[in-house]
Amino acid sequence: MARTARTHSDSGVYHAILRGVNKQQIFECTEDYQRFLNILRTLTFQEQDESGHRSKPNCVVYAYCLMGNHVHLLIKESSETLAQIMKRISSSYVYYYNHKYGRIGHLFQERFKSQPVGDWDYFLTLLRYIHQNPLKPHLVTSLREYKWSSWLEYIGQEKNAFCAINVVLSRISLEELSNLIAEPLAEKEEEGLLDIEETPVKTCYSDEEIWHVLTNLCGMTTAAEFQQLPRPQQKHYLWEAHEKGIGPRALSRLTGVPYSIVQRATSAENDKRLQAGMVCESTLEDEDWYSYCSPDEFEPYPEY
Repeated sequence: MARTARTHSDSGVYHAILRGVNKQQIFECTEDYQRFLNILRTLTFQEQDESGHRSKPNCVVYAYCLMGNHVHLLIKESSETLAQIMKRISSSYVYYYNHKYGRIGHLFQERFKSQPVGDWDYFLTLLRYIHQNPLKPHLVTSLREYKWSSWLEYIGQEKNAFCAINVVLSRISLEELSNLIAEPLAEKEEEGLLDIEETPVKTCYSDEEIWHVLTNLCGMTTAAEFQQLPRPQQKHYLWEAHEKGIGPRALSRLTGVPYSIVQRATSAENDKRLQAGMVCESTLEDEDWYSYCSPDEFEPYPEY
């Protein structure tokens, strides 16, 4: 089936979202957040020649918010199209991330989401929405507390600022904008805004508690580390975690292992086989085959 063509923005401004594949975490530590911001900063850089003429940047960024498993951008095309810009951002970060954590394969959902921004009122709505993102999962109680959004640039608390805040503040005062940002969006204002689909975790475990269980089982502390395990070992530990009451969707979201694989690993049939001392192996298509072996005799499995 052919993909739906993206809606073109006459203004060149878009709200864009990059999502971790299977909603997995894409930032494991402070260095990862900083690297992503450095990539954005590079794309907004303007070189100056001897005559003082400045080149056009790849793009203009008005706002950003880096969440654990996705990124919001309010961005304008400049010397490159949106597709080219997003490809530069994602490929640069994935190269860094995979090299750092010794993994291969996709990190972001195959296709980024985007929505054209056609007028000033909608632009302001998106500024509010993007900057208010950390408040939804109660990561912070005040936007000043969140280090990974452009709001710190607007209020002068970020030394290495690169967003085009002067363009925004030429049309609205910082005081007015601050009042707007502090005001929660009404339900009607949120209609039609791009967002990621959050799957509720049907368990009493918090994310931190789930990782505590996984770490005790396999010694891994991040999704990147877990994905380096051979696939049969992954499935064995996923099954054990499921036995402790953790749902397959939560396990998929936190480890980055595709939900279909987690579901099979935690299925009733696999339950019977593992209890009988059988451990699942996998083909490249991940069709489950089983052989009699102990958990210490796992065969190496190709990276996915």
